[in-house]
Amino acid sequence: MTLFNDLACVSIAVRSIREALPAYTEGLGLVVGSDIQTSPRGFGLRWIELGNGRENFLELLEPTGEGSLIEKFLDRPGRSSVYQVRLSVKDLDLTLAALQARGVRVIRGQDVPGQPRLGWIRPASTHGVLFELLEAEGL
Repeated sequence: MTLFNDLACVSIAVRSIREALPAYTEGLGLVVGSDIQTSPRGFGLRWIELGNGRENFLELLEPTGEGSLIEKFLDRPGRSSVYQVRLSVKDLDLTLAALQARGVRVIRGQDVPGQPRLGWIRPASTHGVLFELLEAEGL
């Protein structure tokens, strides 16, 4: 059984969205898909979505202050700028339970009204890559 439906997003950590943005829009020809937003979950990050009008996209993340998750990530030696890979799933609870049964270390996000349900695969289980799992309706 396949647990994941689709690759939804690759999140790239940058020090400054405004400084990095031209490389993705002018250089790669990607289109800005959203205004710069601040995390409603309080993770100390801001982001902007880039793509070409499809569901799959790149996301630039920047820290909003010292001690934020993105700041800590960027400060670690040897880290590349890929912060996380987002995968869509049909049933978040079922997927997390199946992963845990396989010995994968996971985190269940706290549900926020009006926001998608999220979970994460801890980087210790994937050789340093953080995977975010997004429960997508209608899959």
